[in-house]
Amino acid sequence: MNKYHFRTLPTLFFCFLMFTAQSQVIDHTASSSATNRNDSLLLNMKSPHKDAAIIVATNIGVWSYDRFVLQAEYARINFKTVKNNFKSGFVWDNDMFSTNLLMHPYHGGLYFNAARSNGKNFWQSVPFAAGGSLMWELFMENESPSINDFMATSLGGAALGEMTYRVSDLLIDDRLTGFDRFKREALLTVISPVRGLNRIINGDAWKHRNIRGNSVPATPVVFSVSAGHRFIADRLYRRQDYSNMISYDFGLLYGNEFDTGNEKPYDFFTFKLGGNFFSKQPIISRVNVLGMLFLNEVPLKKQNMHLSYGIFQHFNYYESQTDNSHIQLYPYKISEAAAAGPGLLYKVSVKNKITLTGSAYLSAILLGGSQTDHYRFDERDYNMGSGFSSKLNLAFNFKNKLQILLNTEDYRIYSWVGYAPDDFRDGIWNVHGDVGNTSLSVGRLGINYFIRKNIYIASETSYNHRNSLYKYYPDVTHHVAEHKLSFGCMF
Repeated sequence: MNKYHFRTLPTLFFCFLMFTAQSQVIDHTASSSATNRNDSLLLNMKSPHKDAAIIVATNIGVWSYDRFVLQAEYARINFKTVKNNFKSGFVWDNDMFSTNLLMHPYHGGLYFNAARSNGKNFWQSVPFAAGGSLMWELFMENESPSINDFMATSLGGAALGEMTYRVSDLLIDDRLTGFDRFKREALLTVISPVRGLNRIINGDAWKHRNIRGNSVPATPVVFSVSAGHRFIADRLYRRQDYSNMISYDFGLLYGNEFDTGNEKPYDFFTFKLGGNFFSKQPIISRVNVLGMLFLNEVPLKKQNMHLSYGIFQHFNYYESQTDNSHIQLYPYKISEAAAAGPGLLYKVSVKNKITLTGSAYLSAILLGGSQTDHYRFDERDYNMGSGFSSKLNLAFNFKNKLQILLNTEDYRIYSWVGYAPDDFRDGIWNVHGDVGNTSLSVGRLGINYFIRKNIYIASETSYNHRNSLYKYYPDVTHHVAEHKLSFGCMF
């Protein structure tokens, strides 16, 4: 069983212990100055050693759980194993796709929020995610430190950490009491566990004030949820496999991309989460985060036109499986765990009846993952590497009644560190995977029709084209078609 399957709960427990130890040093300045224009409550927790103590105690606590409860072999450490880790240096590991490229970023988000929820800003919190990962890789395991874990936990953790921090902040309302207050605090803890535990320990979870107590200025948010039928037609090697399932999708549009007040990272971001039920497809098959790092609006003469440009952080995760148990292939699998690049956004309105919104992005992928047809070793059945991606989005809105959505995504992942086929008989480790590159192109057409103001029927058709070019193996082209029909609501 993979070590990361057990790590999240004990991490939260030991964060709880550390917050208990330091709760008395938190200065709750609930004075009239808190009623500023943002109606926000800022925590007076700027000392970096306190945040570092949370990270250290968290890792020590998680290691104790792994070592003495799970009796995990990798947790049997001593001075010799630490010395060996420094001597061997960083390697590419063979953990599962979901572990390396989804769970590690999520875990990094917990490190990130240990600092973020105690007064640090976005940039100040990133080193704590990196430090937590570095400590674990070098000191807390007897396995060689993993370079992909470090990158995914640090950079991917910053994306998921800031996103969950801001979403959790939307729920804070210290003016409420009773069950209404409990519901908000419980949901906040689910979304951002470290922040929720922090509020419980220092008493903010039930303290009544005459202000909301948010740490982030009031921000417009559009939240959507939908569920329905999903159909996948997977064609490879002249075989056709069909899959039917129930799927769900969550979406969040945070902030306004054309707001001149966007000054801080993630003042504007989008988030999408999708998955499946009653099938062999993953429960979580899609995670998308697009976060603004820098944004500037271009002045235009026409008031009905807006143009902005900026730098954006990208986190994208797609995973699918086959329903045919005797075929060990996946319809598609791609990850953009650590990536950033420029973006251009445009909006035009015609007499408030028709609105066209468009955006285009380029990103450099520092760490990504892609499906492979050949590499199989330990728990890994995918290639890692670096590369680039591009995205183009168009949205037509007709009288707030009908939406037509066009979207294209193109990813290319290069595996630089590979192996020769004759070497594989002895087992392969410390490689990206198969030498070569994989490109995945996705095209989507979506139509949303609003039955009522916030209730809609959604239809989405997509086509996935994968082209894998290998140095030592025949190239592979793979086509997958999908269709979704669902009901949704928007808040």
